[in-house]
Amino acid sequence: METITGPGRGRANPLPPDERRAAILLAVRPVILARGAGVTSRELAEAAGVAEGTLFRVFTDKVTLVREAVLAAVDPADAIPEIQAIDRTLPLRDKLLLLLTQAQAHVGESMRWMSLLHEVGRLEPAGPTGEQRDAAMRQWGLRQQAGTAAVTVAVSQLLDLDAHQLRLPLADVIELFNTVLLGATIRTVDAARRGLDTGPPAPEQLVDLILHGVLAPTSSDRSS
Repeated sequence: METITGPGRGRANPLPPDERRAAILLAVRPVILARGAGVTSRELAEAAGVAEGTLFRVFTDKVTLVREAVLAAVDPADAIPEIQAIDRTLPLRDKLLLLLTQAQAHVGESMRWMSLLHEVGRLEPAGPTGEQRDAAMRQWGLRQQAGTAAVTVAVSQLLDLDAHQLRLPLADVIELFNTVLLGATIRTVDAARRGLDTGPPAPEQLVDLILHGVLAPTSSDRSS
């Protein structure tokens, strides 16, 4: 059995089948992003540090590998290590700012991956049947749901020290955070569709909106 080493990493112990599959999907991401759906099997094998034959013992063909790599790349759970790396003892505003900056980066990358998914669909000689497509979408939806739930847990753990400062339950604050993030993302995507070079609002503005709303403090607020 070949090992998954990646470029320049040398030999390693053989991986169990599931870990080997996951390692390949992770290793080929950079070359897929760089080359798009036109990436060759040879380039994919070199990125994973294996022979082409190994790829096709694990995946049916190149299109299947690229599609699965894209779907794995947009798994929300990918963001968890970065969330867990944020210092829980930082002030609430600083944590939200780091969290939002990370989230905006992930959303932007996910948009690139989803555009690749459309490219891959055009390469398939015969599209899946309605039943196969529905089954694949259900499986993808379940993975997205599980990943989103795991991210919510990680964010809750990050912010739980600050729950006493919040006017709303922590779960509602996280939902509000997600709504603001989604709104900013839709605004940016819509502007790009219309040919406008409009980036997302500054993370500082969005965090202050979440924490303080848009009303100026009143005299009673200042004295309290």
